[in-house]
Parts: sequence; structure tokens; C-alpha cells
Amino acid sequence: MENSSTTSNKADKPNPNPLQAITDFLHHSTHTQLQITFTSLNICNSQQDKLLHRLPSRQGRIGFQKLSPQLFQLDIMDSLVFRFSIQCPIPQPVNLNTMGPLSLPRPLDQGSLHVNEEKLVLSFRIDAPDPLLRIQVTHTYQGIYRLEEYCTPLCGQSC
Repeated sequence: MENSSTTSNKADKPNPNPLQAITDFLHHSTHTQLQITFTSLNICNSQQDKLLHRLPSRQGRIGFQKLSPQLFQLDIMDSLVFRFSIQCPIPQPVNLNTMGPLSLPRPLDQGSLHVNEEKLVLSFRIDAPDPLLRIQVTHTYQGIYRLEEYCTPLCGQSC
């Protein structure tokens, strides 16, 4: 999101809840990119239903990018291992709580994305040839701290 021509920073306005912010962006905004900074991010890793690691709460960021009228990309910026992107069909506003199917980069699979008025929860598995070594990861984002909208120079829309 570094190459933006237009930026709209909504940090000075009251922030909506995650469901409202994402709905507004995907269905009403002329901007092509949105970055949400959440006040808290909790990351939990588990293996065979046993908790391995819980990262204490901290701020977290997620980027949303409209790729077409039917498809958007979610950029996960605060992963424990590596930064990655997920592609997902743009759901109708009434179906926004659970988005899918998610297109995850290997070795990630079995992803789900749930959004409501309080939080955004991204869950996925890190696959391994040995089923005993597979790790389930859950990112829970809560409390919008800042919303920033961008329009790329080639977005083809007036911003």
C-alpha cells in the first residue's frame, strides 16, 4: 500500500466496528485499498488441539485490496512467521460475517475468516506431510484504532 495516490485517513472520526468498516469499504467506497489498525491482536497456535503458544495482545494491521468487483485480497501484516495474502470473493453485505472460500498460499490451508461487530477472526492451518506436525493458527483482531483508505494510480476509478 505504499504506492498510493490518494489517502483518506479516518483516524479523527469515530471508528465503526469491523463489520461496518469492511462492509463500507467493499460495497460503498470508491477507494481500492483499506488498511485497518486494530487496538489488539491475539495470535494463538495449537497442535492436535493443544495450545502451543499465545502471543500477548498488541496492535495489529490488516490490508484489504479490491482486485475486481467480485474479488478482494487480504494482506496479513502481523503473522508470526511471514507476511502473506489471501484472496476471497467479495460477499454480499448480508453474508459478510463468514467469508470464503479463502485462497491461501502453500503451506497454509483450511482457512476461515469471520467478522462481526466486535472482532475479525482469521484461522488457518500450517500444513505438513506428517499430520502430527500440522499447526492451527488463529488471529483475533479487536477494536479499530485507525482506518486508512487509499486509491492506487491505476485503479480506474475517481477517488
